[in-house]
Amino acid sequence: MQRIASSVFTLLGLTALVLFPGLTHAGGPTPEHFLDSSSMILEIRYCECQATEPDGSSSELRTEFLERSHLLRVGLADEGRGYASSPELTIGFKLTPLPESPGAFAFNFAGRYAAGNQSSTGSGEVLLSADQWINLFGSNREGRHGTQFSDVAVRLVEANTSIN
Repeated sequence: MQRIASSVFTLLGLTALVLFPGLTHAGGPTPEHFLDSSSMILEIRYCECQATEPDGSSSELRTEFLERSHLLRVGLADEGRGYASSPELTIGFKLTPLPESPGAFAFNFAGRYAAGNQSSTGSGEVLLSADQWINLFGSNREGRHGTQFSDVAVRLVEANTSIN
């Protein structure tokens, strides 16, 4: 009798695990679990399209670029160093807060973007203010269908900022 009861409870337990797989993963961390409330995220956008108007500011991105570009979000470590890679883009960087300008950072970077039959590289240091896009580097070349562009832009946002 005890053996039958034990088998029934075992069968019920296994059935519950199969029917409710969430129970086996309850309490596990989400990716956001590794960010704290003061964390910053570097958003990187890249596209085979033009990021800014020819006579515009490097921080005023075109709507078409924002709609068509790929987005890569990178959580920043406390020391401000980072590296991100996708099949088309590779970028290494260091972000240093500027004590004399709250919310401003020196952004040191080196990157490479290869898409289609063109590629571009860029490196340098720019002033990066929180929540402001900066067009870092890109290329353009004349083709059969007019000028072909590729651009890479970044901005720094708080971890709880939604994607847009």
